[in-house]
Amino acid sequence: MSTLFPRRRTELFPSLLGSGLETDFFNKFFGETHFPQVDIKEKENHYEFMVDLPGFTKEDIDVEYKDGYLEIRGKKEQMKEAEEQDGRFIRKERSYGSFRRSFYIGEIEQENISGSFKEGVLMLQVPRPKEEEKQEKSHRIMIE
Repeated sequence: MSTLFPRRRTELFPSLLGSGLETDFFNKFFGETHFPQVDIKEKENHYEFMVDLPGFTKEDIDVEYKDGYLEIRGKKEQMKEAEEQDGRFIRKERSYGSFRRSFYIGEIEQENISGSFKEGVLMLQVPRPKEEEKQEKSHRIMIE
């Protein structure tokens, strides 16, 4: 169940204002966490990350590689809208805020990471670790 208060199944006319106690009221206090959807495709020499970021601009997004982790961050600010003299908002559903996603990809040649942003989709090409780097070094632990 995704909400604290379930909707009535017999509701014939959904409210124009929505059912405020159901989602809007509690989300303002507890926050509604949104993570962008990410697809990762494995290719012969690299990984392709496809990150859905509708409504973001290139300037809203930051990508960093550090200590084997690829981190994708973004922040979307609420637009400052002037109060209209002839009306007011009765419902706002567009979300604003920030996100952070991290992916462990191991030690790679970081200067070979490339990316582009087009039509709300961030595309990253991340080189795969070389075969010798892929081999995990193991260490047997003696238990007494």
